[in-house]
Amino acid sequence: MLDFPESLNYKETMILFTVEKKIIIEQKIKKSRFYATIVPVSSPNDAKRQLSLLKREFKDATHHPYAHRLGYKNIIEKCSDDGEPPKSAGLPILQEIKMVNLTNTLIVVTRYFGGIKLGLGGLNRAYRESARKAIEISRKVACVPTIELAFRVETKNTGKMQNLLKHHNAKILEQNYTNKLFLKISVEEKNKESLLEDLKNLTHGKIDIEQ
Repeated sequence: MLDFPESLNYKETMILFTVEKKIIIEQKIKKSRFYATIVPVSSPNDAKRQLSLLKREFKDATHHPYAHRLGYKNIIEKCSDDGEPPKSAGLPILQEIKMVNLTNTLIVVTRYFGGIKLGLGGLNRAYRESARKAIEISRKVACVPTIELAFRVETKNTGKMQNLLKHHNAKILEQNYTNKLFLKISVEEKNKESLLEDLKNLTHGKIDIEQ
């Protein structure tokens, strides 16, 4: 991932972003309290787990509407009003996520009812504004598509291999030594072909690579 460039207008770019870490903001609207939690997630199961944790954290709250967006090429979107009137909560949250090209992101806006009904329009604005404020104070990072590769090489090539991976901005996920050096790495999709070519040159073609 890359740091989000502050000079870039992410509303006008096709680059996708996620948020760096979990953040919670609070606001009070006509005696109801809204807690907007924004958190990076990596999969539908991760989003489900984070939602469950937040429901336990705010277990006495009235509602927990949420929305999440996942993926890079094939994007998955989901939202829920969690008992609020249809399309008054989950959809506005999702729209705010999409507006700034966020993915791999979950926003849950927890509400404690204060006794005054906000009406459909008021709820829509409250949930949308809560989500927007959480997004605004979050640090964004660009999502870069990567591929994982696994292979074995002769241990005599260890030093050259490490320099090669560094040159291609590849990250070592796992390594161990037996008769050979086993490596599992992740590399940016755009660097894949040049890395594969250099690996074959380094090992004189004597390498089996699994993607």
